[in-house]
Amino acid sequence: MAVISEMEGSHAAQPADSVRDLELAQTFTSRARSFERQRQVDITFLVQFGHVGLRTRIRQGKVIDVAEIATLAPLASFDFSIKAAADAWLRFWQAVPSPGSHDIFALTRSGDMAIEGNLYPFMANLQYIKDLLAVGREKQA
Repeated sequence: MAVISEMEGSHAAQPADSVRDLELAQTFTSRARSFERQRQVDITFLVQFGHVGLRTRIRQGKVIDVAEIATLAPLASFDFSIKAAADAWLRFWQAVPSPGSHDIFALTRSGDMAIEGNLYPFMANLQYIKDLLAVGREKQA
């Protein structure tokens, strides 16, 4: 398993943090369900907003399912994961993100985001994944 970066500053979830994590996950879920590109993308990955993880399944370039990891069967699998704290996602989703928060690799380099797992499907579909992860920016614009 490859790891691009390790997230820094882990701490126990506070109630307000959990609510914010859940709100971000719901925003992503509602916007991602309509995301589609004409591309041969068939992947399953985990995107994590603080303590809330979502398994996202894509078939033939269309998001077919976004499910909270806690509601899935034990040992649900995915190709790779992209994890960040809520504040990193909020900075990334700004209509015009600040330098260092504008891209998933910038967030990874600063230690605010972690990308782990099988990096081949991640890199093979990089632009698709970047576009999908940026769907939260529409809410801010």
